Amino acid sequence: MHDHDHSPDHACCGPRVTGHLACPSCGSVGKAVARATVAHFITPEALTSLGSGESRFCPHPACPVAYYAPLGAAIPKDQLSVRLGLKETEGPRPVCYCFNHSVESLAAEWKEKGCVSAVMEVMAKVRAGECHCEELNPQGTCCLPELRRTVLSLQDLPLMPEPEPTDACGSCSDTSGCASCG
Repeated sequence: MHDHDHSPDHACCGPRVTGHLACPSCGSVGKAVARATVAHFITPEALTSLGSGESRFCPHPACPVAYYAPLGAAIPKDQLSVRLGLKETEGPRPVCYCFNHSVESLAAEWKEKGCVSAVMEVMAKVRAGECHCEELNPQGTCCLPELRRTVLSLQDLPLMPEPEPTDACGSCSDTSGCASCG
């Protein structure tokens, strides 16, 4: 465990890799993303600035860069047409772009029902060929692994305790009062 804030500027969290595959802002090495996917989320001018070669997605949550070209051009997350859940600290934080699940919607279902059905629902839709992650997810990858991680992290949170009944007599299970005690 570190005793400092993690940021691209700190020595342990800053540029970890040198070379042409690293993000020019933080040094993380991102995965290549299809040009058609990148084009879906940025302006034509921004796409031109990336050049005609490979584009990569910066996976570092604290880094402001969304896409970068191995030769140095970078597109910040605030120039994308969608929010990057991975890089957001406030809601909405999208997790599944195909079926509109966010950290907040998953947390609300967990709080309300004590379970989250999204993983099973998305898995069924993936099997049915209804997902389009390569086009709709800015990372160009399937959202299911991130959806699973998010649900698991939510399940580690304590549930809100049930409120204590105030009008019950305590001798019956009817918390609204009973005939014998009013």
